[in-house]
Amino acid sequence: MTIRLISLFLAVFMLAGAAQPGRLVREGQKIEWAMQDGRKAYRLGDLTATYDRVQCAPLGEDCEDGDVEPVLTIARADGVSVKIEGSPSHNVLMLGRLRAGGPVVAFVQTYTGGMHCCYAMQLVVPDGAGLKIVDLGAYDGSDVGWPGDVDGDGVRDFVVTDDRFLYAFESYAASVAPPLVLNVVDGERRDVSADPRFAPVFEKAAAAARKMCVAEDYPNGACAAWAASAARLGRLDAVWPTILAEYRREAAAWPDRCKVARNEADGGCPDDQLVEYPDYPTGLRAFLAETGYIAAP
Repeated sequence: MTIRLISLFLAVFMLAGAAQPGRLVREGQKIEWAMQDGRKAYRLGDLTATYDRVQCAPLGEDCEDGDVEPVLTIARADGVSVKIEGSPSHNVLMLGRLRAGGPVVAFVQTYTGGMHCCYAMQLVVPDGAGLKIVDLGAYDGSDVGWPGDVDGDGVRDFVVTDDRFLYAFESYAASVAPPLVLNVVDGERRDVSADPRFAPVFEKAAAAARKMCVAEDYPNGACAAWAASAARLGRLDAVWPTILAEYRREAAAWPDRCKVARNEADGGCPDDQLVEYPDYPTGLRAFLAETGYIAAP
């Protein structure tokens, strides 16, 4: 009888393991995958994430028989699943909870390729009886780690960069992007950067941007980022005199504004709808208003 019970227990254990495919991972553990890694599956709680190479479709000029493309499948134990197109070169996955006791979610980062670009970031969260993909945006630079709880409210916060500042006032190399703080609430992406509880994020960013604004040969990108972080802290007027003293005047550039939607193909604006600013300070204040850092005049 004892041997039979042990055999039954082992059979049940093996069936349970078969029902939960994939390697068990730690909460927030960084998982990297590329095409050459082949099929890999990971799980935490009731969520399983499987990277694989699948036949592209439909067959045609850009897709021949035998051509494969990377796909990530996020599946729940009840069989509900969603698929995300992967990157041939570099993918990052993390499984975990955004709050203690909450459901397991998948944080997916996919390298898009291209000059100075980009990791597209998505979150897979429960949505009623299904799963939902929340687009967090695409951001310059390297992948980011599992989000921390910046303000101590028990909810994890995604701290990325406001890449609208890249190329806006200087070349890419001389540009500085201020922080952007995101939460996912009820399955929706929310920019919570303006909330005072995230002031420490902007205190640190303001200090770093200030050093570059007052010390670099091409300070306009850093001065713009300093102004943005200072605006988040309610201190733009206090730092403005220093920015006026430090910004580069010769051969400098700053954004203009279009009164109507720009042409999607080339970003062009009809001449009679284009607003150009006479100098860097005017252009910077207009840009801060347009991007929501300060109130429009």
